[in-house]
Order: sequence, then C-alpha cells, then structure tokens
Amino acid sequence: MGISVTKSTLAKGFLAFILLSLAIMVGILIWTTDGDTWTNLANFQWAYLPLILFLAVIRWYFDGMAFVTMAKHGSVSNVGLNRAANIRLQGTLVASVVPVLVGTFSMHAYLLHKEKMKLSEAMAITILRAILPVLIFLLNIPILILMKGQLMGDQFFVKFIEVISLPVVVIIVFMVITLFYPHKIKNAASSIVRWWGRIRFIHVEKIFAVEERVFHEIDQFSKIFWIYLRKRKNMMLRAALWIMAAFTADYFIAIAILWGFGYQPEVIPALGMQYLMRPIIYFAFTPGGAGVWEFTYVGFFSMYMPKSLYGISVLLWRLFVSHLPSILGGIFLLKEFNKDQGLKDMILQKGQLPDEDRDVLDEVIEDEVSD
Repeated sequence: MGISVTKSTLAKGFLAFILLSLAIMVGILIWTTDGDTWTNLANFQWAYLPLILFLAVIRWYFDGMAFVTMAKHGSVSNVGLNRAANIRLQGTLVASVVPVLVGTFSMHAYLLHKEKMKLSEAMAITILRAILPVLIFLLNIPILILMKGQLMGDQFFVKFIEVISLPVVVIIVFMVITLFYPHKIKNAASSIVRWWGRIRFIHVEKIFAVEERVFHEIDQFSKIFWIYLRKRKNMMLRAALWIMAAFTADYFIAIAILWGFGYQPEVIPALGMQYLMRPIIYFAFTPGGAGVWEFTYVGFFSMYMPKSLYGISVLLWRLFVSHLPSILGGIFLLKEFNKDQGLKDMILQKGQLPDEDRDVLDEVIEDEVSD
C-alpha cells in the first residue's frame, strides 16, 4: 500500500491520542459529574461487568472470523482464529494512533503474510476488510427511514445526527463512487489538479504526485473489490456478516452499561441508533477518534439517562471498546516486534512492507484473471 507506519508516527500519534483523550474525558466528567453521579455509581449492578467483558472479548473473535473466512480462500495457508484476533488487536493499536485507520494497512498485510500467505493475497484481504464496513454502512439508509419517528424531539443526539448526517452521507457516497465509478473520481481529481496548477498556490509537480498516488489507490480498491465480487461473493457475504456481528457486540456493550445503571432501553432501536452512529466513529479524523467517539456516545447515552451519568458511562464504554483492546494489541505488537526482524525493518526503517514494491497488489489481479 505504500502507507508509512514509522516509529515517529506511532510515537507522536500515541502521545496525541493519550493527551487528547485524557483532556476530553476529563472535560466531559467535569461537565457531567455531580452528587447524583456518585449515588448512581454506588447503585451500579456490577454483575453486568462480566457480560461487558465477555462482549468486549467476543467482539474481536468475531472480527477475527472475518479474516479467517477470507483466508480460507487463500492458495497456501489458513489463518487460525486466535491468530486472526491477535492480528486485529495489533492493528487496533496502530489505528488508535494514526487517523482514519490508514496505519493498519501495512501492519495487517505483513502479519497475514507471515502466516505463509502470498503477499498479494494478504494485501487484497486487508483492502477487502477496509471496504466491507463501508458497504455495510449502506444499511443505514433503510435504518434511518425506519427510525425516523424515533428521531423526533429536541434531544442533543437528534441535533447531533442532523449536524453530522450530511458529511457521513458524503463519505459513503464517495466510497461507493470510488468502488463502482472510479473514472468519475479520476476526472474530478484531474479537474482539481488543472485548476490548482493555474492558481500556482502549491507547486504543480507536488499536486501531480498526489494525483498519481490517489489514482493508484483508487484502481487497486476498485479492482480488488470487483474480483472478489465476481468470484467470491459468498465469501464476501460471510465476512461481512462476521464484521456486522463484531459491530453488534460493540453496540451491546453500551446497552449493557445502561442495564448496569438500571435503565432498560428498547434493544432494537438502541442497536439501530448505534448503527447510524458507526460511520462517524469509523471515519473519525483524530487519533483514536479522540473527541469524536466520546461526544458521539455522550449523545447516545443522553437518550436514556440523566446528565450526571453521561461521563462515567462514556468512560466505561471507551475503556472496554477501545482502551483495553489497544493495550492488549500493544502487548501483542511488542512481543511480535521483539522477535521479528522484518517487523522492525517495516516500522523503524522502511515504514512499508519489507522487500516488496507497493505495486505488488497487481499480482493478485493477474492471479485471479488467470484462474
């Protein structure tokens, strides 16, 4: 993929993630905490914690099963479930400190390649894993129609949905056009480049370099997706269902927190609301989604509980959904790093897949066409 994941990038991103998350979480707690917070916290039903922990664990096994499902179609080796979950957790740490998940591409592809899988296959699976959630987000359209009546009112979350709905729709439409009509993206990009060249605000050679890089990535995403759609659509469906199961486990964590505080939301609308919220989190532009994640779930919890519990509920949710998996992924990544010279080279020196050119994805195109 040619996306750098260097040591300095990880260090700076991790520092930004910690400081920003801490500042935002402290701010939310100061804003929401009062005397009722401690009373309600004392009444929390701690018997729900094992359920929350179970959901947090099973979520990563569901996500790992998406890798297992895709790897079963590889030419050399299958990836075991434990290993697949391990790979996803390691990628989670990288995704927590590099915005918009870009850092996970090289990491996932390299770790899959270590399982005796062809590098082209590993990279194709990594790309497909990034595409499938975007396609799943298209389900938000019928969910939004069905839940229109539930969004009536003057609550904070309703206003929040109104604010972010347009950019979320734009993101989804952009990805769909990229996959189905890549030439339109290229034409638009070329027009922007020509316009930028006329105003000469930035050196045109740099713009052309960016254009070439974007064209390359668009081509690869589109080609990989269509190859799998034509020849392995059943596998894609099964993998997408496992990813949906992983997302749903995340959503039940928030619902279980509500149960713990004694609130009984209607499960189906609560799940539907979180499906609508997921693209906001998936495309968060800050390290680890800091700020975006917290305020999104402040909105969710505001629908069911008093203000005094927003902060502590978001803290519990963030801990089990994000922070603990990131810590676990960091432990796994450190162990892998200490025993794997190739991974050291990728992170400390090259910032890309070792001993391979970024155009290696073309191999999978040739392999599939020849089948």
